[in-house]
Amino acid sequence: MPAEQAREIVVGALEYVTDLRFPGMLHGAVTRSAIPHGRIVAIDTSKAVAMPGVRAVLTGADVPCNRLGPADVDGPVLADRRVRQVGEAIALVAAVDEGTARRAAEAVAVTVEPLPVVADPREALSPDTPKLHEGGNLAGRIGFASGDVDAALAAADVVVERVVGTGAQEHVAIEPPGGVALWEAGQVTIWCGSQNPGLHRRKVARALDIELDDVRLVAGPVGGAFGARNDDPMPVFLAVLAKAAGAPVHMRMTREEVMAAGPKRHPFHTTVRVGFTRDGDLAASDMTALADTGPYVTSGPNVLKTSAEMSVGPYRVPVARFDGRVVYTNNANAGAFRGYGVPQVAFALETAIDEAAALLGIDPVELRMRNLLRGGDRHGLYGHAVTPGLRAAETLAAAAADDWWVSRREWQRAARGPWRRGTGIAMAVKGVGLGSGRGDAARARLICDINGHVRIWAGPNHTGQAIDVAYRQIAADVLGMDTAQITVTVGDTQLVPESGATAASRSMYAGGSAVAAVCERYKAALAEAGGPARLVELGRAEFEATFHLPDVADPGLIPPDRLGDHAPHLVYGCSAQVVRLEVHELTGEIRVAGVVCAVDCGRAINPGAVIGQAEGGVAQGLGLALMEEHRLDGGRPLTTSLENYLIPTARDVPEIRTVLVEGDEPTGPMGAKGMSEVVIVPTGPAVAAAVADAVGVRPARLPITPERLLEGLR
Repeated sequence: MPAEQAREIVVGALEYVTDLRFPGMLHGAVTRSAIPHGRIVAIDTSKAVAMPGVRAVLTGADVPCNRLGPADVDGPVLADRRVRQVGEAIALVAAVDEGTARRAAEAVAVTVEPLPVVADPREALSPDTPKLHEGGNLAGRIGFASGDVDAALAAADVVVERVVGTGAQEHVAIEPPGGVALWEAGQVTIWCGSQNPGLHRRKVARALDIELDDVRLVAGPVGGAFGARNDDPMPVFLAVLAKAAGAPVHMRMTREEVMAAGPKRHPFHTTVRVGFTRDGDLAASDMTALADTGPYVTSGPNVLKTSAEMSVGPYRVPVARFDGRVVYTNNANAGAFRGYGVPQVAFALETAIDEAAALLGIDPVELRMRNLLRGGDRHGLYGHAVTPGLRAAETLAAAAADDWWVSRREWQRAARGPWRRGTGIAMAVKGVGLGSGRGDAARARLICDINGHVRIWAGPNHTGQAIDVAYRQIAADVLGMDTAQITVTVGDTQLVPESGATAASRSMYAGGSAVAAVCERYKAALAEAGGPARLVELGRAEFEATFHLPDVADPGLIPPDRLGDHAPHLVYGCSAQVVRLEVHELTGEIRVAGVVCAVDCGRAINPGAVIGQAEGGVAQGLGLALMEEHRLDGGRPLTTSLENYLIPTARDVPEIRTVLVEGDEPTGPMGAKGMSEVVIVPTGPAVAAAVADAVGVRPARLPITPERLLEGLR
């Protein structure tokens, strides 16, 4: 079933939140730091205030509660004492037009005393490194071991050690952050893209020191998110500025602002050691990881938590250990990004497994298949039992059955120099939901009219993946109705009950389950009353339901009182990918010829949407693997726009064959589960495996640029 707004999207007619206009509307702009670290000595707004057409100029002193979160490490709304990154917001301006607002923002004079820059995350924890926060530069740490890893590695027949790095990646949503805020009768309505409307509502209420009920957020339509709209400060900026200006305020970031100040994928330095018996059985895994979260905490510790759980991949590992740290630096702030800490550790693990296969002389598919988890098995690090709906082996088998893998040697032999050909394969796993011990839940509300038309308000929100269409399909199936008789609304906090974030691959699983539950309640009441008209007459036409994501029944090795600290998942999605590519051995250029993406999604409620998500994830994964890297020098961005930050275009994305490995997730709606994150994870290691197959060089850093590959070839 296509998205309701598909035609408007394709022809450019859809009105996004940044397209909204109101009578008397002003335009906003932000004054941002030009240096990565310094002490604010003075902020002079007099020139900006005096400019014709300027209606308001705000600094941190004008924000009732100048904090984006409950702790200092969450950062201020507007920097008032210290700046910690290039692009940090210092002042807000509202003016009669966008040009005037931007000129006024540039006219705000900020005097900053430069401070030493913390740019290398590996040096951030040194006693001699300046502290970016009172508690130091350690933002979080997570460690866990399931046994004596050192002894197990010492006894292994083959041990592979890999030291790898993954860079910072931009989200590059088509629509940059922005929107409109309007105050009426002491209440504010904000139209702004958000993956977590409830969280943003709380942030606005805190910053303005007002009641939560006085904040309404309408979170769509939005032109893409991928994680960037989880804790974006834009809704707070809009609300604060509109309040001070006494008029509706519209604001949108430029692409250059996004590149400087927007969140990035966390860069990782990762070391992994994996041990195998000579027969190919995994004996042990040991991984250490260092993540750079930038100047503020954002999602850093939670990303690391996911990295820890997924550090053993979808494999049975007798003994495992993970030790990870996330540190503060003056680099670009890092935040939530599709995959949420899994691509970084999967690159390390999967390339190590590929190298072990070569050393052991075992086919890489056979080696993986021998060690894969099956449904109901126990997790390789935490020891908890996973859902019987896991179909990792079936997913790997589906990818390996494709002709692009089967005929890889014939294809390789047909290469013509200086181009050399290679094919690689990789696996990935990703948890569905926030994990056990987090109280994860989604909610739905339903009202029927006398004619039987059903209106449903549900979350999580729609951020480009047409989740509202899938909710309608689920409702139609449960109720036995035509979808034309069902209306679904998402993303409006005044109407939709709190349902958490569009994140953690939880929208279909959590929101779909809530929709199914509320429809079941309505269906039962309908049968009892004899029809919708009778329900309306009896005043029983409204229903609500909450779906609580199930915790693991047995936490395995995790102490019960620390379940939320590690947040193990019961439900996982898997993806296996085959990449075939060509390498120019003289220039290091890489041409990707095709990708097979097999994905374990449970039952595909909307197969077209699932395929679209898979193709989008693969394209984004190719960007991470081959060209995307936000680069800095001493905390100053070098990639400042899409002129010097490369992303895959239509010419770069090859044919993608998506294989839906359908099964039945017993805890999910109609057997479905989340899949849109896991599809980005195996692309990087599959590309690296294909490069190694083509030219014998096993890349140790993403992206694999021609320069890095040439260095390896030399």
